[in-house]
Amino acid sequence: MIKRDSFPDILRGFALLGIAMVNVQYFAIDTVAGFEGQDLSESANGVAAFIVMLLFQSKFYLLFSFLFGYSAKYVIAGEKSNRPRWIWRSIGLILFGLVHLTFLFHGDILFVYGVFGLVLAMLYFRKESTLKLWAWLLYLGTAGLFTLFSLLTVVGEAVLASKGKVLPDDEFVSGLDSALAGGSFLEAAAARFELWTITAPQAFLLQGPLVFVAFLVGVLVSRKDGLAGGVNPERMRTFAFWGTAVGLPLQLIAAYMFITNAQAEQYSLGIFLASLTINFITAPLLSAGYVGILWLLVQKLGDIKLLSAAGRHSLSIYIGQSVVFSVLFSAWGVGLFGELNGSLVALIAFATWVVLSLLALLNLRWRARGPLESALTGFSKLFTAKK
Repeated sequence: MIKRDSFPDILRGFALLGIAMVNVQYFAIDTVAGFEGQDLSESANGVAAFIVMLLFQSKFYLLFSFLFGYSAKYVIAGEKSNRPRWIWRSIGLILFGLVHLTFLFHGDILFVYGVFGLVLAMLYFRKESTLKLWAWLLYLGTAGLFTLFSLLTVVGEAVLASKGKVLPDDEFVSGLDSALAGGSFLEAAAARFELWTITAPQAFLLQGPLVFVAFLVGVLVSRKDGLAGGVNPERMRTFAFWGTAVGLPLQLIAAYMFITNAQAEQYSLGIFLASLTINFITAPLLSAGYVGILWLLVQKLGDIKLLSAAGRHSLSIYIGQSVVFSVLFSAWGVGLFGELNGSLVALIAFATWVVLSLLALLNLRWRARGPLESALTGFSKLFTAKK
């Protein structure tokens, strides 16, 4: 029996915590604006929003995406004959995503993973230089567009200010907010799907390219077995250092800009976009830092069983978090939408991750994988079983 690599699972379990901390605001506070839907001048709200942007936002979906690309090696195993299984696995994720985005969370990432997983299948066996080229082109192109758009907005605001004018404030109000606050399960589902059709193009534009970059980096690292037998300890220490010494301060700047702008009397769309630009394009530094720091901790502490158990149940916990948040914050459930401050919302996200991770640890006493992992594996094998 082949021994399972534990560190990728530990990383995946850790990434699920960050995903919960970011996603919960769109279940509990405002389905579009998240924490910005609250008064961030109040410390309970401002502190939560600041910490989430500093430590979690953009960093963990990249880490999760990187691990998705890395995990392709376990499915494809270097054989082109196994590629159909990966393709059907990606189709399964698209189907899971459609259900998830309709009935639970409009910010679903599974649909995006499934679509880009199909693209990855076409590039998986290309040579290393080709994958690196695509990764750099996508990253630099995205970074350039983010930077250009934020700069143009800042300049536009400055020009308007010199003429005594401001950008029009056409705030988008989501029908999902009212559905969560007072609607039925099906009313919320209809509003959620409608909102997804509006926001999905933006998600593909903003997150899609960086998601695929992370996929490609994961594939490249997997070719060197870089999270298991091929780990380079010096490189991990380098990741930890640069993530802490450079990545964290840059994220601090982005979070500070975001919070102070939200608290200012005159809100600036340009500053908001600039903070998001810094947050997005420098997030990989801190994500790499997390990888290095966690690897160093594992060397001292050994297998962190709570994290590895969560990582082995990544799909079940990801969906499970959405189920818990939906029940807690929807009118058809407990009905806490818009009722709690940011700090309490963040605490609920943390507690949810802990409870689900403990359940995953318990499940491993009897089963090798989670229920949704078994379903996805069974679905992919259903169409690729050897005759």
